[in-house]
Amino acid sequence: AGSFSATVAADQFYIDIGVDQGGNSNEVSATATGWLDQLAFRYQSTSVITDGGVGGVNVLSAGDTILSKGGVKNDDFDTATLDDLIDNLINAFEPAQVGAFGPSNNGYLTGSLNWGITFGFDDLMGTWNGSGFNYSSGLISMYYFDNTMADTSDLVRLFDLDVMSGGDTGQATVLNGLLTNFGAAGAVNTVVDAADVFNFALGSFGDLSGPPNNRMVSFNASQDTQPLTGLVFSGGSASTSGTHNGSINFTQVPEPTSLAILSLGLLGFAGAKRRKAK
Repeated sequence: AGSFSATVAADQFYIDIGVDQGGNSNEVSATATGWLDQLAFRYQSTSVITDGGVGGVNVLSAGDTILSKGGVKNDDFDTATLDDLIDNLINAFEPAQVGAFGPSNNGYLTGSLNWGITFGFDDLMGTWNGSGFNYSSGLISMYYFDNTMADTSDLVRLFDLDVMSGGDTGQATVLNGLLTNFGAAGAVNTVVDAADVFNFALGSFGDLSGPPNNRMVSFNASQDTQPLTGLVFSGGSASTSGTHNGSINFTQVPEPTSLAILSLGLLGFAGAKRRKAK
């Protein structure tokens, strides 16, 4: 599992939608949630596995590739309704609000506005290594919704999760990558720029990722691993589908120069310790 885990501890964050939907005193502000560690999610997916021509023909073998779509993009995104969000959304915050205890969820998935966060992807790519899939690319788009919206064309896109690596650990499929394309879809509740909905203590995800800060914001998503059963190849490909759940957290990543300086500093400290031991 360690080979696909984030190397930096996850940061706390909060979500500000610019509207007070109620909650408790454990909040960053009246329009925001409290401090969160991670998000829980569930979604449905459909995948096509293509025979890579290595190993057995028309059987799953090393070198075969997978192309997956899921969440609100599992079906026709352009015609999907908000009913499709029932099984494709961020379904809980962690830690959770329990009555007046825990971080405020600012009425998440409840109340008059009934706001929520959902996501979708249609190009997650991976390669079978003999025991699981190694993932190398894909764009997962994160959206805001509320009950004033009629269908998916009304969703506000907050940012994209750009998958760069990941794979099956035996207990979970872990994906790592960077957050990109902040605020391309305007504002939430006409009050908060889409890039400013998710925030760290030092600023919004969008602000920190652009000038003058130029920090990278990474994500680490872990989901349950499901065995591939009933896989039938026809004409060099096979289809499979599933229902998944898991969690996602975020990390502020110092820019490369800072990382290099930090690494050199640690090496110098290690050398000093060895000299002292002698």
